[in-house]
Amino acid sequence: MIDLHTHTHFSDGSLSPEQLIQRAVANRLTHLAITDHDCTGALENLVDIPEAAALQIIPGVEISTLWQQREIHIVGLFIDKREKTLQDLTRNQQQLRMARIEEFDQRLDKIGIPGLLAYIKTLPCQAAGRNHVADFLIENGKAVDKQQAFKKFLGNTGRVKTAAHWCEIGTAVMAIRSAGGIAVLAHPDRYKYTRNKLNLLLDEFKECGGEGLEVSYSNLSHDQLLRLATVCEQQELWASVGSDFHTPAAGWMDIGRIRQLPQGCRERAIWHHPRWSATSVGAGTAQELN
Repeated sequence: MIDLHTHTHFSDGSLSPEQLIQRAVANRLTHLAITDHDCTGALENLVDIPEAAALQIIPGVEISTLWQQREIHIVGLFIDKREKTLQDLTRNQQQLRMARIEEFDQRLDKIGIPGLLAYIKTLPCQAAGRNHVADFLIENGKAVDKQQAFKKFLGNTGRVKTAAHWCEIGTAVMAIRSAGGIAVLAHPDRYKYTRNKLNLLLDEFKECGGEGLEVSYSNLSHDQLLRLATVCEQQELWASVGSDFHTPAAGWMDIGRIRQLPQGCRERAIWHHPRWSATSVGAGTAQELN
């Protein structure tokens, strides 16, 4: 039972690291990666959480990047959270996030919806983003749910849309590798690319040093899973799995709720990666996965 893509309230998840780990244990996971957006605060003091002893916890991060003016997410697994290049990048990404929040705040204020910045400052997150703005709009009765908040205010045609200014893919991959990690392209099917466009993205990702592709994740059909498994094999990437868990309220994205890798892809499963085998964190061992 492995989940290599989850979030806490240090980014846009709803649970604390302790609550996330408790839920992972309750869901009978053996291996859990904590991969918050552009921050590593959740990785501090995990040894103080009693339930953590029942898991192999893999330190991770998810970095927002831009490729051909589209937002692409890169997950880093087995990172050294203290490594300077990675810390410099995440610190810069957090500053970009806050600058974007300030722009949202100004635009919302102009249309008679003040208070976003004050709201954000009450949250425990290190990396604020549009999901937090959507929560603010819902709490203030300006939207009934996140779908409406994005459509009416935050999306490409929204009233207060603002551009993102993330780093390039190569910058994210370099930082992950500098921190000793494995770079994985997250949830590729959600970018709605054609097979050719996805292969172009993966070619550049590999040229930068990227090694993995999320093949199985939440809310993915069997046909989509098989398609991604084929792409992974053809691109000779390591196959990763992850729910992209954010909140218990989204039951279809619960921790560990992901399909098994297809048989033909299992030889390239990321738990066969040399970096995984050479690393021991938490209670489990890589051998248990083989």
